[in-house]
Amino acid sequence: MTKAAISCNSSKSKGQVLLEYVLLSLCLCVIALRTMYTESPGGQSMALSANLNDSIYSLSMSGVLIFSFVVWFITGFCRKRFSYRLTGIEVGLCIFSAAAIVGIFAAANKRAAITNFTSLLAPVLMAVLFVQILDSHAKVKLLLAVIAALGVVSAYQCAEQFFVSNQMTIEQYEQNREAVLEPLGIKSGTLAHFLFEHRLYTKGVRGFFTTSNSAGSFALLASFAAIGLFVDKLKNRKYGAFGPLRFVSCGIAVIIVISGFAITRSKGAFVASMAATAMFIAYLLFGNWLKRYRKAIFIVCLLFFVAAGFVVVRHGIIHDGLPGGNSMLVRWQYWSGAAKMYADYPVTGVGGGNFGSFYPHYKTASALETVVDPHNFVLSILAQYGPLGLIGFLAVVSVPLWSALSRQSVLLSPEANQRKPAFTKAIPFVIVISAALLLIRPALSPIPSVGTIQERNAAIIVFYVIPVIVFVVGFLLFTGGRISNKTDYANIAAVGLFCACLGLLIHNLIDFAIFEPGVFTTFLAIIACLIAMDFHQKSPRQFVCKPALFTKVLVTAGGVVIIVAYFNYAFIPVAKAGANIKLAMQGIGYTHKYLDQAAKDDPLDPSAPNMNGRLYLHQYNQTKTRQPVLLERAAECFYAAMERDNASFKNYEKLSTVYNLLGDAQKAYNWGLGAVKRYPGSGRLQLKLAEIAEQLDKTTIAIGHYKRAIQIEDKYRLQFREMYPVRKIFSRLGEEKYKRAKKRIEYLSKQPVL
Repeated sequence: MTKAAISCNSSKSKGQVLLEYVLLSLCLCVIALRTMYTESPGGQSMALSANLNDSIYSLSMSGVLIFSFVVWFITGFCRKRFSYRLTGIEVGLCIFSAAAIVGIFAAANKRAAITNFTSLLAPVLMAVLFVQILDSHAKVKLLLAVIAALGVVSAYQCAEQFFVSNQMTIEQYEQNREAVLEPLGIKSGTLAHFLFEHRLYTKGVRGFFTTSNSAGSFALLASFAAIGLFVDKLKNRKYGAFGPLRFVSCGIAVIIVISGFAITRSKGAFVASMAATAMFIAYLLFGNWLKRYRKAIFIVCLLFFVAAGFVVVRHGIIHDGLPGGNSMLVRWQYWSGAAKMYADYPVTGVGGGNFGSFYPHYKTASALETVVDPHNFVLSILAQYGPLGLIGFLAVVSVPLWSALSRQSVLLSPEANQRKPAFTKAIPFVIVISAALLLIRPALSPIPSVGTIQERNAAIIVFYVIPVIVFVVGFLLFTGGRISNKTDYANIAAVGLFCACLGLLIHNLIDFAIFEPGVFTTFLAIIACLIAMDFHQKSPRQFVCKPALFTKVLVTAGGVVIIVAYFNYAFIPVAKAGANIKLAMQGIGYTHKYLDQAAKDDPLDPSAPNMNGRLYLHQYNQTKTRQPVLLERAAECFYAAMERDNASFKNYEKLSTVYNLLGDAQKAYNWGLGAVKRYPGSGRLQLKLAEIAEQLDKTTIAIGHYKRAIQIEDKYRLQFREMYPVRKIFSRLGEEKYKRAKKRIEYLSKQPVL
């Protein structure tokens, strides 16, 4: 049955309309910045090394989104009549937030847990805000046009890497390998060196993201946003004198975005895009039938995924791996470790952002790499936030998608069908976004002050100006100089967005791209578009009230508490500690003083005390007159770091090293055992323990550690040979140490047992 759309927009004052435009601009700027600057997933990069500003930047972007939502909610609630559109996200958000807060208290590294939760919370609040302020189809199209234009920029960046940058990097590396490896802390001839070369020569195309899979995920979302705009231009190509030209220009832009997707060469994203495309075509052909039996189809699909999951797990357990080459072999190892991790922490999980600290404890001894995410969004949330967090997260993304399935055809009101050119409103948004990109991106990744002025100016144009020009051109190609409010074919566009969201979720059953802030923010923005389009065509589900003065004061106080909590517990400690760490790294004197202050500024982050301890240890090794006081101070720092993250093996290993240098072999051995307990699959740690056990004249124990080190190395070599049968084996333990361990076993076995 066809229903008539009911206009439910309450009258808004000019001030509120202006505020909503400002908030929309801020959110669009955040989306643009996050998709044009490499930002680590979940705010994982801490205030260290070249990525010093990453955590501060990530928290700043999240803060803008949180602040925007709180400001809108408070100002709206303080009006005489408050109207709030129910999005379907609210219940899941509350459940996930409760699980995250409990997880923060249970987490070993509470700073990582807070940062990770903030990075996931902010885009969800942005989606809720978008649903409230995207009160016309023109605004929805504006958001989709921005995402699609960013897809054009991503395609440009991918093409630049594919045709130019990657080859230049290879040439620079081959001219002076040590100059490239040394800043990365990679030693020649090691496994890290092999993995670096493997990534380098495969010429991975990642755009502005951390991996090609993430670039592929974003391109998938941008492609369907572009297709939605293209459908609108296709149906209206005869409207106006420039209708055909707008149709052609939009088609060219769609081809560019899809080409960028192809350049990433992401197999997972390609398979997911094929699934999304198949679903989209199926809807176009059998849409009414699919709607009629959507519940039955949903149950069948759910049973299929459960059965497929059972088959995958059973095959993995039996064969200790999955078909699909090296990528699926290592993913099974990631998933096995994540499952064991959850089994040990079944209620709260290990805490958001803590997967990397705990994973070495569960890592398969033969595995080549140590990861900070299991490459499966379900396992990632389950292991870090527990079952309650997983339920909340799935509700956040699935309830709006399920609501979109129940969309019904509507008779649109004459007002909704009016063609209202909104280009005059769109241009200011483009100007604001472009200005933000031109001002903020250079501050995030400044050009080194080397070379001639002409070279630096050329670099500024290439790295900062051209991407903005590409964005503007892409936006104009998609909009054709106008954004109309016509809604005749919104259903088709909505189906495309729905399929894109499902495709992204399918892809991230074998990847972590969804947790990259740029991808996750875009994903939630598209979900918000789906909800908003649903509201435009159906009687809205909304909460309307006339709040009393006491309620207004209470809500305002709650909003202030949220903002204050964000600054006091999430942003300010990281910013202050980061500033002091930056001063310490610049080597301008008083390095330890700055690091001590950084540790005080952020009492939850282990980074500053760990860095301070390593610096003391380095100074001890560099001085001719070895000063024990430096080791004692190093031990104090590593103790402090360990208290802030007792799951990581690294501080235990450092304490073992310090006490070994102090001549206390027993303490060195005890701390080494703590490190091995947290990383039992490390042959290097086993070898160190064996050497310390020899110092203690514990021959039998030393032999056991030597044997364990060799067993771990042998397992690793077997997997290396399986994965790279024609490549020379790069020893993880080190060939000399491997041979020496065998000789020590042979020698100690002949000694009297002590």
